[in-house]
Amino acid sequence: MTSILLVFFMLGLFPYQPIAILSNSMNPTFKRGDVVIYKKEENIIPGNIIVFQYQDQMIVHRVVSINEYYVTKGDANNSIDYIKVQKKDIKGVYQFSLKFLGYPSIWLNELFTKEN
Repeated sequence: MTSILLVFFMLGLFPYQPIAILSNSMNPTFKRGDVVIYKKEENIIPGNIIVFQYQDQMIVHRVVSINEYYVTKGDANNSIDYIKVQKKDIKGVYQFSLKFLGYPSIWLNELFTKEN
């Protein structure tokens, strides 16, 4: 039963969604290899950590300001992101993280995207 629920969770059939963190741009909040759990939210304010899609990748960064778009920045980065995040790009808001559980996803991703 637990494995069935885990499969449903990984497929996104619950309001909470997981994502493996591929970089250390949000260190020390969470690190490469952690899994972030996020949930779709409508009311996003500066300070929230959001998951958003940019081209073919998902990014997890903190909202630093909101004007006609969302301005984001990784906690470990010195400058804001150049990406102009629109509301339609936002998948959800960070809820909590699980240490190290994302490494299997990272290893598989690296294995299949490695150039020969």
